[in-house]
Amino acid sequence: MDTVLEVCGKHKQRMQYAVNFLKEIFPLTSQSYIELSPDQISHIDQMIYRFSQLQDTIGNKLFPLMLQGLGEYSQNMPFIDMLNKLEKLSIIESAENWLGLREIRNLVTHEYPGNEREIVKAINELHIQTQYLSSTFTKLIC
Repeated sequence: MDTVLEVCGKHKQRMQYAVNFLKEIFPLTSQSYIELSPDQISHIDQMIYRFSQLQDTIGNKLFPLMLQGLGEYSQNMPFIDMLNKLEKLSIIESAENWLGLREIRNLVTHEYPGNEREIVKAINELHIQTQYLSSTFTKLIC
């Protein structure tokens, strides 16, 4: 469990570093997105990557460990059942919110030329949700 917490902590710290670096550019517009500097693009990529890694590590490793510790985990438990169990136990706020984070992440990881408006919208939403993901992790370890 300690290793999983360390990995999550590293992802959270680096995600927050990118968020802090980018705080002046949000919310993005289509125009400001086109005008991003290479440093800003790099930090947006870092924010997206660390968000994805933090969410994946929490979902794939920390959630099962927590449920195992509570005697509520079975080996082949579908992910949605795990989320519903975590919500029922008041460990996470909402299974639906968690799935929403995955959707946002998936949107920003598939950039298509000419689709800047949707990309900007998704990046802005992911930026907002970094706070939710970060605070969820903090609540999980307290």
